[in-house]
Amino acid sequence: MPARRDFDSAAAAWDEKPQRIRLAEDIFTAMAAHLPLSHEWDVMELGCGTGLVTLRLAPQVAGIVALDGSQAMLDRLEEKTKETGQDNIRAVHIDLERDELPQGPFHLVAAAMLLHHIPDVAPLLGSLRGLLHPGGWIALADLAAEDGSFHDDSTGVFHHGFSAERMSELLTEAGFSSVSVVKASEITKGERRYPVLLTLGRR
Repeated sequence: MPARRDFDSAAAAWDEKPQRIRLAEDIFTAMAAHLPLSHEWDVMELGCGTGLVTLRLAPQVAGIVALDGSQAMLDRLEEKTKETGQDNIRAVHIDLERDELPQGPFHLVAAAMLLHHIPDVAPLLGSLRGLLHPGGWIALADLAAEDGSFHDDSTGVFHHGFSAERMSELLTEAGFSSVSVVKASEITKGERRYPVLLTLGRR
């Protein structure tokens, strides 16, 4: 089993890669295109990191509970909320495998580039469904299935992406309906291109 990645040490320089900024923009754009976002929505975002998607989503909803396992990432998010004046984000430090998730219900549960760091995805999806309002949405962006070449350092990587078929299967088995998968972005590394998929479903 791969060791855990130390995201705390990566937090300070996390936003310095233009590719990460563009990816967050693409993921948010795809979410906004396929979700009926509302200023009445309460949202929970898992693996929020420094808030690259969070801060784009926050002006469109009532509030976001932003979860991450790295306190340093959350510290950076909180710095940015103060800088921007965005006051509807609550940062919460959590170990997704050990700690209880915040109590819902939420109108949307979202995550970007998180699932490949989760050893056992299926139980998490079942738990997330239970935190949604009836008719609530889940939106999960992650790498399409790849050959393991995406990560230069595979520390903390439990899955080499997920095919559209596998994501549809996982959400359907967890009890979600209206499941769909769309291409949200594409990451270029050298001569290789790695699609990023956005999977959507409803409770």
